[in-house]
Amino acid sequence: MKKVHRPKIVTLAVRLTITMVAVSVVPLALIAIIILMGVRISEADRRSVELNNQLELYIAFAEQLIASDGDLQSATNILLSRPIGNGDGAIRVFGSAGQIFGANGSNSAFPSRAAASQFVTSIPTVFVGEARGRRYVAGQVRWQQKVVGVVEVSQSVTDEDRLLRVLGRFVFISIALAFAAAFLGSSLVARWLARLIGQLRTTAEQVANGDLTERALERGPSEIIQLARSINTMTDQLAERLSRIEHQSEAQRRFYRDVSHELRTPMMALGGYLENIEDAENADEQAQSIQAMQAEIARLARLADELLRTDAQPSLTLGPKQSLDLGEMIYELVQNLSGRAQRSGVELLAQVPPRPIIIDADRDRLKQALLNLFDNALRATPPGGQIIMRVSLTADQVVIDVQDTGEGIPAAMREAIWERGVRGAEGGSGLGLAIVRAILRAHGGDAVLIPSEQGAHIQLSLPI
Repeated sequence: MKKVHRPKIVTLAVRLTITMVAVSVVPLALIAIIILMGVRISEADRRSVELNNQLELYIAFAEQLIASDGDLQSATNILLSRPIGNGDGAIRVFGSAGQIFGANGSNSAFPSRAAASQFVTSIPTVFVGEARGRRYVAGQVRWQQKVVGVVEVSQSVTDEDRLLRVLGRFVFISIALAFAAAFLGSSLVARWLARLIGQLRTTAEQVANGDLTERALERGPSEIIQLARSINTMTDQLAERLSRIEHQSEAQRRFYRDVSHELRTPMMALGGYLENIEDAENADEQAQSIQAMQAEIARLARLADELLRTDAQPSLTLGPKQSLDLGEMIYELVQNLSGRAQRSGVELLAQVPPRPIIIDADRDRLKQALLNLFDNALRATPPGGQIIMRVSLTADQVVIDVQDTGEGIPAAMREAIWERGVRGAEGGSGLGLAIVRAILRAHGGDAVLIPSEQGAHIQLSLPI
């Protein structure tokens, strides 16, 4: 298998350190080198000007000494005995052909290149010599427009070189210290910035993994703070959108549960009517059950239309109200559920005042609420038990009490039974009593739980 060579990854801290050191130290080093070169050139120019001034003075003095006879060799001793200028230079006097007449401060017999260039007669370069660490200048001595000799002045540059070396070492040490300080400072700053960026990366990874509670720390340079704020804003928006999606999903699930429960109620009624048809003793009873089934099918169609008109939030708004006899509706429901109650071994009783109980209500919704209540009671009541529905009247209300002999409702669940999704021990969709209360309250009434020693006791109230 061919080995894949991956390029080495240079971290951000290293790149920042190198960049900041280069930006801070390199210009400083260039400035120091330029200053050092300027000092060297300036010092060389100063020495050159000083030597040339001394040379001009010696030549003028020599020409003054030989003004009468032109004999430079005889005047050499006088010339050498009179120091001119600061007196730290060495003087040599040569004839026009290169023969040395005298010297002061130099033991070399060979002329320098500066002196050799001034001779009338050129000499071989092998006879030209200069001492190391000295600077030379030379000029011709003339008498009556004739070159009679050459004066050479030289000066040691040892002190100058020593000064430049000391200055160079100082510059080098300064650059080294500046480099160390820049490296240390840049490294600390780079690591600090890299740590801040690393924290932002960690936050982004946690958010990407689904932890929307994590927030980036807003600290550091303004650019890092702005980036952290952008990440936090993005996280807040993402959390808000996910919350909205979860809310919509929950609403959709609740809608499906409500649809299932809404459709199950008329289906349960249809099942009861079919059982009544099977148990009917004559054609009249069968015809009544068939007529009731047709009405229930029509109610189911209206319910389906209503569900299709609603959005994902299930609606319990009432349809058109009509005057109806509540007692007649209750007897109809008892007759509908009697077959199921007999098969479950449960006695189903209704106690309704003999006179008509006329109320204004949405017939389909009210029937749905009563069917849900009966359905819950039948589920909770064991064989041999009893379900009693009592209807009573007050000055402005009709009260319906439904009581069974089942296990009852635990004290811990007496408030929760009215919430969506709460299921009892008998199972179900967890929507029956919640829808019952919603329908009663939509009619201006209510549904409450009455404490009972045995079974469950639900009391409904409706305005007359």
